[in-house]
Amino acid sequence: MTTEIHTLNSTEIYRNRWMTLKEDKIQRADGSEGIYSVVEKDDFVVIVPVEDDSIYVVEQFRYPIGERTIELPQGSWELSPDASPKDLAAGELREETGLVAGKLSYVGYQKLAQGYSSQGYHIYLASDLTYQGQNLDAEEVGLTARKMKSAEFLALILAGKVTDATSVTAFLLAKAKQLID
Repeated sequence: MTTEIHTLNSTEIYRNRWMTLKEDKIQRADGSEGIYSVVEKDDFVVIVPVEDDSIYVVEQFRYPIGERTIELPQGSWELSPDASPKDLAAGELREETGLVAGKLSYVGYQKLAQGYSSQGYHIYLASDLTYQGQNLDAEEVGLTARKMKSAEFLALILAGKVTDATSVTAFLLAKAKQLID
């Protein structure tokens, strides 16, 4: 396998507990040089909690776009980067929705934004749900969870009202695999 782009130099621009921003000086296969800005973040999980013909969603304020959005539960454990994706999915589901899944089924893996990051996400379907109470992080203040019909969530996607690409992809992949109605 040939490398189409060779890294000449890599400089860390910024780092916090969630991400690292690098600027790489690169050389392309034709000899021309350029730069790539790369965001390094750990993989995360997204969960499709299913009950009959409904799913559970969360709604929260997203600072970068200045509005509340409807999404599927998702997240990562910055303080436990070695946790298994399945354990992470169970933890995030409980944290954000208060639900505990009797069954977690693996749906698939996708990349988030491969044009500037290698970060990806594991998708799980959660079923046989029991409510045990939310346990939100400080960054999740104001997050609410609710149940909605799967058909309503699909209608919101088609109307452009659910714009979180991770939630859209996870839902549609689960639907294409006939795991949800």
